Amino acid sequence: MMRNAGVCGLMLLGLFSLSCQRHDPSKVVPAQAPELSSAPVLSAGREIGRDLLGQIKPDPRSTSQVMARMSALSVLSIDHFPGDRVKKGERVMVLLSPDFFAAESELASILSSSGGGHVRGIRRLAVRKLRLLGASREEIARLERTGSPTNRFEARSPRTGILMQLGPSVGSRVVTGDLLFAVSDLRHLWVSAFLYPGEESGLAKGTSVRVFPLHDLSKGRAGTILRVAPFIDPRTRTIPLRIGIDNDGNLFRPDAWVHVRVPIRAESGKPLLRLPPESVVRRKDGKTGVFRLRTAASPRFVPVVVLGREKGEVVVSGELKEGDRVVVRGLLPLLAGENGRSSTSNP
Repeated sequence: MMRNAGVCGLMLLGLFSLSCQRHDPSKVVPAQAPELSSAPVLSAGREIGRDLLGQIKPDPRSTSQVMARMSALSVLSIDHFPGDRVKKGERVMVLLSPDFFAAESELASILSSSGGGHVRGIRRLAVRKLRLLGASREEIARLERTGSPTNRFEARSPRTGILMQLGPSVGSRVVTGDLLFAVSDLRHLWVSAFLYPGEESGLAKGTSVRVFPLHDLSKGRAGTILRVAPFIDPRTRTIPLRIGIDNDGNLFRPDAWVHVRVPIRAESGKPLLRLPPESVVRRKDGKTGVFRLRTAASPRFVPVVVLGREKGEVVVSGELKEGDRVVVRGLLPLLAGENGRSSTSNP
């Protein structure tokens, strides 16, 4: 029994010595520092830009919609259709309207009555009613000359331009407030484009841009930013951008898709720099930046402003200069440490 007890004791002592050697702190292998790779900071030049996809829209300031100011039993005829060019005052359609006949009959009755046509107030009111209903000066002159009212109302174009939209068709009934047609002067157009949040930096009303047709990027027109929306469209998660262009030569047509070249500009005269996109990170507090790598110091977080992309690289401005190196691999441990320091300094 004593001999067995001695053997067990020796075995326990051996196991204890082995466990002490296995967990000896002096023999623990230290964690290796993450392997870092870097890339140089390059100059982006002075005149660069980014391409956006936009769509041509008629300029509402150069577009006129003609609405029905009275009801009509039928559309008798249509002289022009969408795409046709019309001149100011040119007839577009003819309506059969009892309301127009009643208004013309009032003026004819005043003109035919003894002395009625010479009472300026009554005659002026009857003429004004016809004008409010949309009668042209030619129609009123014809009525004053012949004294014969008609139930045929001629809807005429209020401006010279392209017929963009036609409301009723021949034979249709028309009620007050219906759209008869729309005419637009295509010499002035709008372009609707969209920016991703963060790309609007440096852009404002009055900024010059270039607009190109998709089929021929050698032809372009100068444009001006009319409005940068102060909100994000919840449907597309983008910022709407409105651009005005002069359409000399009718190069663009409404609803066509176009290329928009928007300049990239740095704030406060700082240089534009190009970086690999994988070098840009965002801290937990929302600040965007890079880790600048120098020979005798550990990587340091430097805030930057992302202005756009150029040839697959990110265009930024910040406290960097051409020739600096930024970390592109091994960023996760650096970012974790930076988030811890920023949380400590901003509790």
